[in-house]
Amino acid sequence: MKKILLGLLASTLLVACNNDSAKVSPDKIKADLVKQVPGLTQVDQVNPTKINGLYEVVVGRKIFYVSTDGKYAMFGNLVDLGTKQSVTEQRMQELAKVDFSKLPLDLAVKQVVGDGSRKIAVFTDPDCPYCKMFEKQVVPQLNNVTVYSFMFPLPIHPDAATHAKQIWCSKDRAATWAAWMQKDTPLPTDTSCDTSGLDQIMKVGTELVQVDGTPTIIFENGQIAPGMLPAEQLNAKLDEVSGKAPAASAPVASAAK
Repeated sequence: MKKILLGLLASTLLVACNNDSAKVSPDKIKADLVKQVPGLTQVDQVNPTKINGLYEVVVGRKIFYVSTDGKYAMFGNLVDLGTKQSVTEQRMQELAKVDFSKLPLDLAVKQVVGDGSRKIAVFTDPDCPYCKMFEKQVVPQLNNVTVYSFMFPLPIHPDAATHAKQIWCSKDRAATWAAWMQKDTPLPTDTSCDTSGLDQIMKVGTELVQVDGTPTIIFENGQIAPGMLPAEQLNAKLDEVSGKAPAASAPVASAAK
């Protein structure tokens, strides 16, 4: 996604909004963007904004803006000066949701902390240092949560796909996963089992969740947190989602890309 947007940035001129008199249809803008931008195969939405002469363009969960004649693009935050709020960030938060019930929880490594009454799903890479930090430092400090870990090896970790298969084919996935992520215990070498479940996870992570870094955390209400949250912030977010605490924004730590 980043490469596509960088390509789009390189192929367009950043200017102020154009006159609305040359307005073309959103469908025409969609089609033109796909033709003009290398690597862009689909534009999900083109929506009018409150600004004359400016459309919002949605690609996955990314947003940029184009003039209503489709000739110019503009990247960055659109800010409402009256409320001092980023319209772009608000829209991206709305888009950053998935239907939790559509996640294949039966394919995840399941860990129960406390009574396990709350749920989170985590798309995680077995060789990602932030994912290992999450397993070592965060999961043990969570309160009453079931953690569903989906192995999502990233291309930047050349051995991660093999390690995921070794964990998948082990006799006890949960125990092997915990030992590897928390203690770097050597993995069993067998990868001969049916690993089609890992392919399903990759498909869901890529198409539904649109993971572009690990860990990516999904809450029961569908909200997505891209990156590792410290235990205190994650517990607070779990309280918020379960209705035990008021909504509050929390900074996100790093994620592997």
